[in-house]
Amino acid sequence: MQSKNVWVGMLVAVGILLAGCDNGESPRSAAATQGQEAPQAPSAEQVEIEKYNFYVDAANRGGNFGAILEKRRTEYAKGLKSDKPLSDYYIFSAYDISGLRDNLSKALALSSPMPELDEPAKAMLVALEKLAPIHADLANYADSKGYLADGGKKAKELEPALDAAIEAVATEQDKFYDGLAKRDEINTQQAFDDAEKDTLEYYRAGIVLYAKQSVRLSKDFYQSAGKEETAKPFEESLNKTAQMIEGWDKQRKAQTPQMSCSVLLSDLNRFVGKGRESIANARKGGYKYDEQRQMMWKNNNPIKADAQWFARFYDSVINGMNATRCS
Repeated sequence: MQSKNVWVGMLVAVGILLAGCDNGESPRSAAATQGQEAPQAPSAEQVEIEKYNFYVDAANRGGNFGAILEKRRTEYAKGLKSDKPLSDYYIFSAYDISGLRDNLSKALALSSPMPELDEPAKAMLVALEKLAPIHADLANYADSKGYLADGGKKAKELEPALDAAIEAVATEQDKFYDGLAKRDEINTQQAFDDAEKDTLEYYRAGIVLYAKQSVRLSKDFYQSAGKEETAKPFEESLNKTAQMIEGWDKQRKAQTPQMSCSVLLSDLNRFVGKGRESIANARKGGYKYDEQRQMMWKNNNPIKADAQWFARFYDSVINGMNATRCS
């Protein structure tokens, strides 16, 4: 299952696109007021942006069911299969379901076709409807500490159905993340192509585009244990990201020399640096499995560690670009 962290930063691209809306206004905020002429119907472009925003909200605010499934299997695998009574039991938040379901429903209610997102969204809603009643039943059980009354009998009986229902949602959510990645790269490429060359907006859009591209390419790189055929395109994308960062920094200093953006610049360079370090580690043989050091690999897998740090540094970049006044 894909990590949700990869898609948490989608609003960066959406923000760029929303700047091109008529009057800078999202169709969500349009409303007729008494005594005034009714607003015109939103354009096809506005509806498309509105729909995409709902899908972004679904990715950012709904539960990550791949992670939920993995956590439950790790924490409860032994306890729920044993004959010993349970002394503790919890269930994930109902908001993980409703936050995802509500935004998917809002997106699908809009007419703009997005087949790469609409199809997995429909399948996810079906899976969520099957999960919701099982979750509600076990949420009441967990909140009332019913496991202390029956020793965990109900939890153990319903866990297989819960596990299967979560897995069904996670499978469709993974397809949704793939679709969101495709749509997001189309949108960020468009923002980059439309920006005036060598401007602050151009370099900022380029950072978003190539950083996200680097994250996509990093998936194949880490999964292949750093094979050169995956390392090369990953490296090229990182180099393009670095070029955009350099151009952005020069333009920013020229326009607002009094404003310090050292934290964001550090996050940007750290992101590129970690990717380059990962490639160097792979080329030096650091990703080759060593049978004589099995315990070290089990407890501190260098590929997994590098991938996790790269994802964290990407999160810092996106959070910084969403929050900063530097761009």
